[in-house]
Formats: sequence, structure tokens, C-alpha cells
Amino acid sequence: MKKYILTFLAIISLSLSSSAQQVTLFDSSGEAIAYIDYDEDATIFMWSGKPVAFIEKDGDDLCIIGFNRSFLGWYEDGIIYDRKGYIVGGTKDALNIPTKFERMKRIQGIVPFRPITPISPIKPTFWDRWSNTPLTEFLFFGKK
Repeated sequence: MKKYILTFLAIISLSLSSSAQQVTLFDSSGEAIAYIDYDEDATIFMWSGKPVAFIEKDGDDLCIIGFNRSFLGWYEDGIIYDRKGYIVGGTKDALNIPTKFERMKRIQGIVPFRPITPISPIKPTFWDRWSNTPLTEFLFFGKK
């Protein structure tokens, strides 16, 4: 009986994890810091499960907006850029850096209502250099 219960739980776990559309975001040291949950309307969650920001389309740009209504930066080709155009983080494939083991995510917190989005600033030139602002700090600028 125990074998059947374990098999059942494994099947449920696999079906739940394969249906979620989540993309991990890494910092400059290759640490998994946050993720985008596309099942939750492109909400960005910290690894702790706290929702801090979301991705909003503005013309051809994908802008990162905090739940506190602040404009944080841009998301382009899997890379997050700050307001000055420097890299803050991104996906494993886009950054092309060695990444560390992804630890288990915590349960997602309740997603706040999305605020009216601010007017996006003019997009700067994107640089191939890292920002001085760590990804964790960058994303926490958007928490409510």
C-alpha cells in the first residue's frame, strides 16, 4: 500500500511541476534568486515565494514593474537590465554563466493587485556589463 501511495504522490508531483510555466532568474554569481511565473501573468517571485514585480508589455518593450508601482527595468532576451542599461540578472541560457544548484522554492505568497503602470522611461543602451546593484536588491525595490 505504501508503494502505491508513493507512486501516486510522485505522479501528482510530476504533473504539477510540468504544468507550471516558470523561468528561473540568476544573479551574477549564478545563484537562483527569483523566478518568473507565467501562469501568474508574468509575476516575478523571490525564491522565498514573495511576489515583488511583474512584466508588462509597453510597445515592443517588456518592462519590469514593482507592485509598489515603481519602474524597475527591462526584460529582453532573457536578461534583466536596470534603468542605466546594465545587467542585473537573467535566465541560465541568456547569461551563459555557470549556475549553482537550484534549491527548493518556497510556497508562493498571494499576488497583490497590479497597480496602474507608470510611464516607462526612454530605454538606454544595453551594456554587456553587470550592474553594481545585486538582483535581490533590484527586485526588492518593487515590493509592496
